[in-house]
Amino acid sequence: MDQTETRQSQQKNKRINDLVDIKTLQEILDAFTTTTGLMANIVDVEGVSIFPRKGIKKCSKFCRIIYGLEGGKTRCQGAYKRAGKQAALFGEPYIFRCPSGRIEWAAPIILGGSHVGTIICGQVLMWEPEEFFWIELRKMNQPITTDFEELFAAVGELPIVTGNQVQASAYLLYVVANYIMKAGWENYEQSREFARQRTLFHAEIENRKNPDHQTDKRETISLVDEDAIRHQLENNRKKARNYLEGLITGLRYEARQSLPVMRSKMTELLVMLLRVVDQLGLPQPVFAGINDDTIGKLYQTQSMEAIGVLASKAVDAYLEQLEALEADHQRPQNPNITLMLNYIESHYPENVTVEAIAEAACLSPGYAGRIFKDQLGLSMMDHVLKVRIEKSKKLLENPHYQIQTIAEKVGYEDAGYFTKVFRKFEGITPTQYRKFHKR
Repeated sequence: MDQTETRQSQQKNKRINDLVDIKTLQEILDAFTTTTGLMANIVDVEGVSIFPRKGIKKCSKFCRIIYGLEGGKTRCQGAYKRAGKQAALFGEPYIFRCPSGRIEWAAPIILGGSHVGTIICGQVLMWEPEEFFWIELRKMNQPITTDFEELFAAVGELPIVTGNQVQASAYLLYVVANYIMKAGWENYEQSREFARQRTLFHAEIENRKNPDHQTDKRETISLVDEDAIRHQLENNRKKARNYLEGLITGLRYEARQSLPVMRSKMTELLVMLLRVVDQLGLPQPVFAGINDDTIGKLYQTQSMEAIGVLASKAVDAYLEQLEALEADHQRPQNPNITLMLNYIESHYPENVTVEAIAEAACLSPGYAGRIFKDQLGLSMMDHVLKVRIEKSKKLLENPHYQIQTIAEKVGYEDAGYFTKVFRKFEGITPTQYRKFHKR
């Protein structure tokens, strides 16, 4: 292995060590061994164990003998390296016969699409040794030893397992290890994002110290400018992301380390984004879902950095969805769609049905539903909900209307259900919307 390969191996091995607590991982494998009687180890992409050397004592006697022979350890590591590559290639556990004649299996550890390590398990037999087995075992190990008495005796200590046991144990370790690694990777990525948020925040603090900047900000009523956001989203997506990231950082500065204020400002930004999306004539449900998920998490988070990360991820989700909608650009609207839209606009407070909407255009419900969704990107009933919510937003701007009254005016007898639908589309409740509108 040349110096470049060695360096790459060390980097990937360090990556695993950075992501998880090796001691905890070892305890899990030890528990697996205690439960199943099967040995387990984790190696890097070069086949080298990530655990301390004392771990070799936990291997079978057969393995300890092989490792103690000149060239034995290197041969095993080479086999683990090849098995790991095969397992990663197929994306599932790979059963193989090691150079010394035992059955083992390799389960790949995948992070970010890259193979970073392998679980090696086994040191077993799958059948009772027969005459040919001893002949083959001698032949396979002749390159590293001429003394087979102790090695043959150690074979008697190897467990004999069935094919089903091999498959089950391989899959179990594959799922457990990758779950642990994935959790560690997500924590690692989140830590990096936290660090990035802190860097942006401190840069904003330095920027705010600039007298010219302070004068400009005193003349600005709010950082969240609906027209500016719309302009950014309509033009350059990359610039829009930078603009919104800067907005998040600026709002965090204005929050003055207050979690409630930070949550409120991020919620206001998300509501503004949803409103801009609506102004652009895009289907809202998916964007409302982004808001619903994000805002729920905002009010469960106890960290300024974490709130910033959540808002940043929401911005990414918005931009990704906008790009997806652009890629699937809608065709010009046909007259039948216009007839159905007009019917919905006139009858939205009523008990509107798909059949009634389709009948307005003299079409069958099935065909009407297909062309409606094809043209507008959402179903007829989702559009009815959208119209009701838009009408309710205008009514909410009038403080004299109670929530129950507004619900009834847009077609809902139950104010609770109206609130649920409103939150699905807007990401906040009607009461929260009214509160923000007062600002």
